[in-house]
Amino acid sequence: MRYDSEHKQRTYESILREAASEIRLKGPDKVGVAGLMSKLGLTHGGFYAHFKSKDDLISEAVTYMLDDRLHFFNRCFADEELSEGLTRYIDLYLSKKHRDGRERGCPAASLASDAVRLPMDAQLNFEIGVEKLINGLADILKTLKKPQPKSLASSIFSEMVGTIVISRALPNSVQSDRLLSLARKNIKERLGLVSNETSDEDA
Repeated sequence: MRYDSEHKQRTYESILREAASEIRLKGPDKVGVAGLMSKLGLTHGGFYAHFKSKDDLISEAVTYMLDDRLHFFNRCFADEELSEGLTRYIDLYLSKKHRDGRERGCPAASLASDAVRLPMDAQLNFEIGVEKLINGLADILKTLKKPQPKSLASSIFSEMVGTIVISRALPNSVQSDRLLSLARKNIKERLGLVSNETSDEDA
C-alpha cells in the first residue's frame, strides 16, 4: 500500500514522540526499536523508512524534546508582561506536575546523568538545545535589565534543572514539595520577581 507524504510525516512524528517519552522514562539505553514500533502498531522494518539507526533516532529525539521545551518557554511569554511570563515559567518548571510528569518534562533534567553516554550526534544536539534554552532566558533577563544576563541565565537554569532532578529522587513527598517551593521562592526573589511562596521560617 502506498502512503502520501503527509502520512509518512505523521508516522515519523509519532515515532519521535513515543521515543522521546521512553527516553525520558527509561533512559536511551533501554529503548528498543522493535518494542517501540510494536507499541505504535508499526513493523520493525518500517522503522528504517524514517531513521538510519537507533542512534539516529536518539539524536533526532533529543532535538525534538529540546525544541519542544523551547516552544514551551516561548509560550510562557505569549500575551504576558516579561516579568509575569518569567514568573509563570519558573512556577511551571518547578511544579509538582513537572516533577511527576517525567515522560513529558524537560530532557535536561531527565537526561542529566545519561547525556555523557549518548551517541556523539545526540550529545551535540543536547548541547545545542540546552544552549538555546539558556539563550532564550538570557534574552529575557537582558530585556529586564538584569546584570550579566547570560551568566545569570546559566545559573538559574542549572538550579532549576538540579532542583527537578533532586526532587524526583526524594522518597519523601513532603520534602520534595518543600524543595520545589523553596527553589521557586529563592529564584524569584533573586530575580526581583513577586513570590507567593513561604519558607520554613515564614511558615
